[in-house]
Amino acid sequence: MLPIAIVAGLAGALVGASSLAGRLDLPWWVYCLTLVAGAVAFLARSTSTMVRAIIGFLVVWHLSALALLLVKEAGALPDYLGPYLPTRASILLSVIFALVVYGISFLATIRQITRLADPFFEARDLGTVELPFGLSFRVQERYVAHALLFILLAINIAQVLATVLLNQWNNRFYTALQERAEATFWIELRYFTIVAFLWVILAVYELYLTQWTQMRWRRWMTARLASHWLADGGHYRMRLKGSQADNPDQRIAEDIRMFTDNTLALVIRFFSAILSLYAFVLILWGLSASFRYQVFGVNLESIPGYLVWAALAVAVFGTVCAHLIGRALIGINFLRQRYEADFRYSLVRVRENDEQIALLKGEAAERQGLARRFANVVANWFDYMKYTKRLTWFTTFVNQASVIFPFVMLAPAYFSGAVQLGSLTQTAGAFGRVESALMIFTNLYASLADYKSVIDRLTGFEASAASARVAPAPSIATGKAGGALALSGLSVTLPEGKVLVSAPDITVNPGERVLVTGPSGSGKSTLFRAIAGIWPHGSGRVATPEGADIMLLPQRPYFPVASLRDAVTYPAERGAYDDADIVRALEAVNLAALGSRLDEEAAWHQILSGGEQQRLALARALLSKPDWLFLDEATAAIDEAGEANLYAAIREWLPNATIVSIGHRSTLANFHDRRVHLARGEDGVHVAADAPLMAMAKA
Repeated sequence: MLPIAIVAGLAGALVGASSLAGRLDLPWWVYCLTLVAGAVAFLARSTSTMVRAIIGFLVVWHLSALALLLVKEAGALPDYLGPYLPTRASILLSVIFALVVYGISFLATIRQITRLADPFFEARDLGTVELPFGLSFRVQERYVAHALLFILLAINIAQVLATVLLNQWNNRFYTALQERAEATFWIELRYFTIVAFLWVILAVYELYLTQWTQMRWRRWMTARLASHWLADGGHYRMRLKGSQADNPDQRIAEDIRMFTDNTLALVIRFFSAILSLYAFVLILWGLSASFRYQVFGVNLESIPGYLVWAALAVAVFGTVCAHLIGRALIGINFLRQRYEADFRYSLVRVRENDEQIALLKGEAAERQGLARRFANVVANWFDYMKYTKRLTWFTTFVNQASVIFPFVMLAPAYFSGAVQLGSLTQTAGAFGRVESALMIFTNLYASLADYKSVIDRLTGFEASAASARVAPAPSIATGKAGGALALSGLSVTLPEGKVLVSAPDITVNPGERVLVTGPSGSGKSTLFRAIAGIWPHGSGRVATPEGADIMLLPQRPYFPVASLRDAVTYPAERGAYDDADIVRALEAVNLAALGSRLDEEAAWHQILSGGEQQRLALARALLSKPDWLFLDEATAAIDEAGEANLYAAIREWLPNATIVSIGHRSTLANFHDRRVHLARGEDGVHVAADAPLMAMAKA
């Protein structure tokens, strides 16, 4: 922005000096405007990246218009280009735009939007741009974002210019019809064909580039938020915290789409509206003096630009009323997305747990649960209907009245013969454009209410994801130290602060096979989560072995909906293991029958039984060959004989690995050489300490 500000300042100074020297016949305010443009560009350095981009575009537009104006004033351009070149008044628009954009950048809602949008306009990662004829190149994503935004704004400028030309054509064409001037009629028809064809080209490419930008932005933003959500176990801690982290699938899948689509569409709509407003206000102001209108003995044409003030009055009235009628829609839309997501999630849960529901004959309970959640959707929808109906009553009435209102205003002058039909249609068209631009808030109020709720949800999601990456205070300190696992003064708590389990001084050396026991609910699994680094609540320190490969298998394993090959090798990349090794691992865990189904894609967590799922997870561990393997009741669904075979396979495949198991069966003592037991103390806290292994085996 600083180079643009310097160029604008120098341009203003040069224009001012030339005007004072008599070389240019330009008023003093022209170079003052250019100095103002430079000042805005300089001040905008402290604003958001998206705001700087728009202001930079507007200042460059101002400088380009100024350059064309200087060439025009110097008489270096042919006269027939006059209607298409900038005028002294038109260069004012870009500076007004820049001032307005700079001013609204301090509003709280705009700052919310720019905080969400700026990362895309600052992205330095390389993106591929596909061009026609198979051409492509790679460039930083921020350059693509800026280029697409600037092209879309430039197209809108060209579209408004074409609309102004068609408005002027309206006068000439209908006047030719009224006067039956056939030659003029055909000339004007050819003129319309050319301008309309250019307008169609602009409209098509505006739509195409808008859709391209929306999807490119959505793809980048989805990857960014998904990365934040999945980083360092943040998704798990967000679920623990709750609050604004509800339904992350909704935030990433739906809210990002709505944000990128609406942000770009609204920026273009408002830019086009203000541009049209300026262009047609100039036309309507000049035409106001031609139309005589008398109210209560007052000649309105004596009021400069009275048609502009009439359009402004209608727009202000409509905007205020629309806000008063529809402001409740913001909160309603916020809740609507939440209720819809909750209902969809409940349906997915029923689908994924259909076997358990059928065995328990829980269909009636599930119907009641679904009915309760859908009742929220229905109640919210009726609230939405009620306020939308009120808003639609008002906006539809205003829009219909807007069609006839300008003709009512202009009819006396036409029937008196003061103006011709062409001038009437041109003025009515200009009035409609001005009114439409001023009424943009009224016509878009429902969309803006929905958009505001999307902004609030995404802002809350980003804040929740950021806070999940920051450990609470106090929190469990993690680090690397030597070759052993050391728990020092460890106290694991629930999120609300209640102490669950304590491990004052526990050390596990490489190669040991340790069994962790304790009553149900004593905090064994939570202790494992703290060791894995995904449970931050508590105090003390967990030191894991330096450079060791650690793997933890939970009681309920996870499998992606993918091929069996990908399921058994998860999370390794495809091709990390040979098929022969995968088949050997399946045979080692007594799943040899699955060896022929490696390419079959399915929801394996629904197809396989609980025991088969645990066997498949252990096959994953055999392939991965971790240095440290933590088993959180990872064989609880397998019979004792099968469990013994699995531990034998672990010993064979991972002879040097350290094994730490959680379990309740006494037979597990046969596969371990040390036991850590969580015993309940007088204060209700379970304390981890070494205990005799043989005592468990005898029991």
